[in-house]
Amino acid sequence: PTNAPTNAPVSGATPPPVPESARPMAVYLALDGKQAGPFDRAGLQAEIAAGRLTRETLAWQEGQAEWQAAGTVASLAGLFAASPPPIPGAS
Repeated sequence: PTNAPTNAPVSGATPPPVPESARPMAVYLALDGKQAGPFDRAGLQAEIAAGRLTRETLAWQEGQAEWQAAGTVASLAGLFAASPPPIPGAS
């Protein structure tokens, strides 16, 4: 017999929770006055690139009591870090 480790689960052991960053993101957006989604991270980035998702766009995901501006949703904040804010005075 060898002393090689086995892949058998340890009795009574439970894995730690999946990190928030590894969980699939399912976010709904209010686009053109209608609910759209769910969007995953790649879909949200595409919406930002297309100019449809801004910090002011209303967004909702599980755990939120109500719709909020996307820029105030903690899990979405990192998506906006790479995009510049709107140009002042531009419409």
